[in-house]
Amino acid sequence: MKKLLPLFVLGSVASVNAQVVITQADFPAAGTTITFGDDADTDGLVLDLGSTGASQTFDVSALETDALFDVGFYDPSTVQGGSDFPTADLAVDQVGGIYAFAEVGAGAVDIIGLGGDFAGQLGSPIPIVVSLVAQDPWTLFEFPASLSSPVLTDTAHFEGKFLSTGLVPAQFSSFWNPDSIQVKRIVYYEAEVVGDGMLTDVLGGSHNVLKMQVVETNIDTIWGWTAADGWARPNSIVEGLIGVPSNETVYRTRFISKELGYYVADITTLANGTPVSATHKSGQSECCTGVEEIVAAGQNVLYPNPTNGNIRVRTGGDIYQLNIMDMSGKLLRMERLTVDGQTVELNGLANGLYVYQMLDEAGNVAHTGRMSVIK
Repeated sequence: MKKLLPLFVLGSVASVNAQVVITQADFPAAGTTITFGDDADTDGLVLDLGSTGASQTFDVSALETDALFDVGFYDPSTVQGGSDFPTADLAVDQVGGIYAFAEVGAGAVDIIGLGGDFAGQLGSPIPIVVSLVAQDPWTLFEFPASLSSPVLTDTAHFEGKFLSTGLVPAQFSSFWNPDSIQVKRIVYYEAEVVGDGMLTDVLGGSHNVLKMQVVETNIDTIWGWTAADGWARPNSIVEGLIGVPSNETVYRTRFISKELGYYVADITTLANGTPVSATHKSGQSECCTGVEEIVAAGQNVLYPNPTNGNIRVRTGGDIYQLNIMDMSGKLLRMERLTVDGQTVELNGLANGLYVYQMLDEAGNVAHTGRMSVIK
């Protein structure tokens, strides 16, 4: 299962002796929308992410906007899946019709579930409306928070079941076609506020921010139920097509803005802190680079290439189908791309040269090329 967009929330912020302090829950109200941009590849960019401590200077104005998306905040009762989370205070956009449902209290923000249409995430052409209820809620933020706050650690567990008759995509229904499907996600989360100061964004705006270092591990599994076998994982062919089980650890540097009441920049990094990609506050004036423009500029759509593991694919924010074939034209892997810079797992591909295609939503070939796997 592809990864959902990260959800970032925080409380109201005040300045005490030049130090940014979060003192209470004060999220954007229902009806608020914030526009963000994706930068799928930060290679060659000069970013000043500062260091640790108070009164830092941060500059992310060099970030590029390859695609735009809006994050909306809603009354949970007005969105799909909201009725399954009656105690939620807020529903927040994730990706492709999925919402995160949050309880916002005076001392913490807890994600109690994910809900909506998961068809795009599971590669199904038919709507799959399901709620993943938190058996253990995900605590994203605690109050009060400042540079002196203790490290926040949490483990969360989400799972949901749905009848799957007729919903399993045709490309692997002949291998696996259970009566019901269960999706499970476990999240291990560690967040530490390591600095504060002033940040300049891509639009030239200035923000008083907290700098937070985050390590987040997501473990996804999928299970099917049949009368013969009960609950069991699918075979390796199906798991390879879906991309589960997955175990991904992501390192982030987040800048939480006093002025927005939300994050202003989220930088995905390597474990050593080297920036890899970013999500950041942006606008139409900074957008956008589509696949055609990426190719025309001589930039890589698929990277790294050669690869010794997984790849990321730039889409310019549009939706594509990625086909990976051997040199004889045999289809080996098919992936629906819904997020710019989406990670595609290449488990099972041997060393060698492959051909890839990107098909637009009309089924037309938008781009094709070659990919090398060297392990």
